[in-house]
Amino acid sequence: LIQGTFESVGSTFKDIPKEYCPTIRRGSVAWAGSGPEFFISLANHNEWRNAYTVFGSVLSEDMQILEKITQLPTKSDVWNGINVAILEKPISLRFRRITP
Repeated sequence: LIQGTFESVGSTFKDIPKEYCPTIRRGSVAWAGSGPEFFISLANHNEWRNAYTVFGSVLSEDMQILEKITQLPTKSDVWNGINVAILEKPISLRFRRITP
């Protein structure tokens, strides 16, 4: 997983209502809780049925960017008893919503 936090500019972020998705697939973008934390799945997770709200997906041609992120230098930490790897230098991503 790649996990991050959305930061809104000029407005307060409010909790997002939960709308559980039946499956998490490679490239799914889902809320961790009710936001603003999110994660992007790098694999299918059938064991997480109806556990998270999926609100987007990464285009298949852009998955290579995520794979490159996983190769960046990390440091070890423990979050809630779970061993995690954290980027040594956090990166900032910008998302755009494209409307037809």
